[in-house]
Amino acid sequence: MVPILAPLNLGLTGGLYDVPINVMNWVQIGWMVIGVFLGVTVFKGAFPFAHGLELKVRFWLRHGRKGKMILFVYSDSSNWKDYIEKNILPRIEAHAIILNWSKRREWGSRMKLETKLFNQWAGPGEFVPVAILFSPIGKVRTFRLWQLSEKPKQGKISVSREAERALFETVKQLDR
Repeated sequence: MVPILAPLNLGLTGGLYDVPINVMNWVQIGWMVIGVFLGVTVFKGAFPFAHGLELKVRFWLRHGRKGKMILFVYSDSSNWKDYIEKNILPRIEAHAIILNWSKRREWGSRMKLETKLFNQWAGPGEFVPVAILFSPIGKVRTFRLWQLSEKPKQGKISVSREAERALFETVKQLDR
């Protein structure tokens, strides 16, 4: 195979030399590898921040203008379902998008954004019930309302009164 030749001004003598295009020295390869690694590192660091900001803006465009600033997700667990539906939902529903985790198969394509928001801020593990507040400025706040029983042998899970109070205080501020 004959290498393709192209004129290249090396700047050493001012003349043109025929240098094969497919020839690259080790210094150039090294700089290219370093550049790729730096680019990937910067991209990986900036991507989660940009992705979170994009999700927050999309939430505001869809729901925030209507006064909905909370994404509330709970489940049909017998540990808290009745309590949440009687005591929490009536107090936050004016400001919340409410999803039932037990019925997530029904969310379908109409709840793709809400599903992404939930996955972004609820995190792995024991995550429901959870309220995620998207304030117009500042960080996204997450209220995790589940709590283990104070009696370890019972192993029951209940609603955290402390997180519930913090959520209700926040909702009061939204009403102002």
